[in-house]
Amino acid sequence: MDLVIHRGTREIGGSCVQVTSGGKSILLDAGYPLGDTTSHVDLSVLDFSDVLISHPHKDHYGMIEGINDDKTIHVGELGRKLIDAGRIFMGQPVLKNRFSYYENRKPFSIGPFTITPYLMDHSSVDAFGFLIEAEGKRIYYSGDFRSHGMKEKVFKWFLADPPKNVDVLLLEGTMLSRIGKDCDSESDIEQKMLDILREATGPCFLIGSGQHIDRLCAAFRACKRAGRIFVLDIYTAYILRLVSNRFENVPDFTDKNIRVLTKGRTASSHYSKVNANRELFGDFIPHIFLQDNQIGMDEILDNPGKFILKVSNFSDLLGAMESTRVTVIYSQWIGYRQEIYNPTGFKRLVDLENNPNIDFYDVHTSGHAVVGDLQKLAEALSPKMLIPIHTEHAEDYKEYFSNVSVTDDGEMFSI
Repeated sequence: MDLVIHRGTREIGGSCVQVTSGGKSILLDAGYPLGDTTSHVDLSVLDFSDVLISHPHKDHYGMIEGINDDKTIHVGELGRKLIDAGRIFMGQPVLKNRFSYYENRKPFSIGPFTITPYLMDHSSVDAFGFLIEAEGKRIYYSGDFRSHGMKEKVFKWFLADPPKNVDVLLLEGTMLSRIGKDCDSESDIEQKMLDILREATGPCFLIGSGQHIDRLCAAFRACKRAGRIFVLDIYTAYILRLVSNRFENVPDFTDKNIRVLTKGRTASSHYSKVNANRELFGDFIPHIFLQDNQIGMDEILDNPGKFILKVSNFSDLLGAMESTRVTVIYSQWIGYRQEIYNPTGFKRLVDLENNPNIDFYDVHTSGHAVVGDLQKLAEALSPKMLIPIHTEHAEDYKEYFSNVSVTDDGEMFSI
């Protein structure tokens, strides 16, 4: 097999790896990079037939929109639905690519390749690593993973029964130098949110990804324990509906401790997107408007300390509460408060952080593995060669792992 990392040898995000065997080429991820980058990948000049998407984060799937429909995109079925949901609520059409769905530990073939997906714990549902076999050789692509989320058990299952005889391990290293040996679990995040909610007497807003299911579940449980109601925008309610249909431990918006904000500027914007795609939403639309499921701004303003609100834009509510002490829990990557990574939205977040009437808390943990867990995965696979990817510190791998081979974007090598 021939292998080329087109992007990812020295940056986080934008991963794109090409594997070739027997005249057939496939891509492992095709993502947009994060922030400013000098790297460039032109898929139109690459000869490949299929793309394996490890999970529905744009830094792993973002470039597939421009791929011709004669090529097949392989992704988890729920992952595809989350990609489409994100596009709909951003006012974009759903993708028209040719899709094929894979399942955990069920091998499938693409020409000479046999691919086995392995479900992993990550800050995205439907996140997978891949074992790729051809010509008697075996590559394992880690994708993004961690061991401190709601799916921590799947990492333990992976270590107990990993792929054998791996020739090359492509190992992500997002956290290699960002943090020490440990980081908070999602249970720790829940407890921190609960402590904040118990201290706060006024309204609380949660800023975070509407697709970070672990975090939404942590906030929901903290809400219940604090005696508050979890208020969601229409987009986040739809994401919970999609995921709760598959995982019974994820709450649906019909739970008595959840309400959907169905009035106001954000609600109007979200509803227009839903209404334009009614055939995709089934009974979601009538359900959000049932009396027990919805809530309006007036009811929130009557007793703001009763709620924690996860809504995309809360400027209207914040303005109406200007005489009230407000709590904001910021629960996502700190990079979004920096212009380099979020040029159009960073200022709004920084203004919230600096607002003297707001108690602003950072409550977050990474979606990526710490060094110790990276070492556990490498030890379980015991590869003949380990190649850094999805990292800004490729040279540092040699401090923690053996058999490391550091490559450059665009460099081809054979195994």
